[in-house]
Amino acid sequence: MRRAVCTVLLLAFACGSCSGKPSAKVSEPSPLSLQAQQLREKGHRALTKGDLPRAAAIFEEVRRVAEGLDDRRLLAETFNDLGGMAGRQGHAAKAVPLHQKALGIAKDLGDDALKAATLAYLGQAAQLLGDREAANGFYRQALPIVMERKDRKTEAVLLNNLGLIQQKQGQVDEAQQNFRQAMLLNTELGESRSLASNLSNLGSILESKGQVDEARQHYEQALNLDKTVGDPAAIAADLSRLGQLAETAKQTQQARGYYERAYRAYTAQKNTLQAAEVLERLSRLARQEGSEDLAAHYDARLKALLAAPAPK
Repeated sequence: MRRAVCTVLLLAFACGSCSGKPSAKVSEPSPLSLQAQQLREKGHRALTKGDLPRAAAIFEEVRRVAEGLDDRRLLAETFNDLGGMAGRQGHAAKAVPLHQKALGIAKDLGDDALKAATLAYLGQAAQLLGDREAANGFYRQALPIVMERKDRKTEAVLLNNLGLIQQKQGQVDEAQQNFRQAMLLNTELGESRSLASNLSNLGSILESKGQVDEARQHYEQALNLDKTVGDPAAIAADLSRLGQLAETAKQTQQARGYYERAYRAYTAQKNTLQAAEVLERLSRLARQEGSEDLAAHYDARLKALLAAPAPK
């Protein structure tokens, strides 16, 4: 459940997020195109709040408008939105063709900003699919473009995700350097959500080195930032991560407290899979302490959770 192990820093490029002017000359957008861009912004706000179904519905509506207007840049951006949504929902394979369509449009338009954003999205999809080599290639193509254009927000995302790949490959020092550089950029930009991920990823490296207190400090900072932003999914993951750290350190009572909070956070989001995993951890902790009654209590909660109808 650690970001450094299971997930990447997911991209969400809002309108105009790529700094600098588009590479290709474009005509002034029509009033309807402007309205569609405003609708797209609402989709990103829904995404920020964790309302994935609403965000997906909005992006689909924007796609239909963009196709009707033959607004190719907006269409490509929306393909990336829909692909990013697929990745967030665990369907990264469905994201790839959407991003490939966007890349084709970006190349046709000669729009370097859009091209870089799309390469970053393709890297994200590849990373979620476990293809680190392909992800690394996409990120390496995008990085010089965003650096040239001084798009520091996207640069920070790329550095973070490259760090995750390096960490997987055992290149810990290189990973730590990229995480720290991303953290510096996000601190300057005031990107609290991304900064939380950087802190979490640095914490995982510190944890792997046995620096438990330092790792906990990083995880707690990430939790505080995610609470400030109001990101329920990240908050639940932070709590679970702190529980794992406490469990590893044999701090059983503290671990149980974090896990209970993580369980409530996951169930509030109707994330049955992660909630079930936390209950399994709680049951295991209880048995390690010799408390069969408490373990049975968690087992019963797990059984009831898995027997409940799937959330719509």
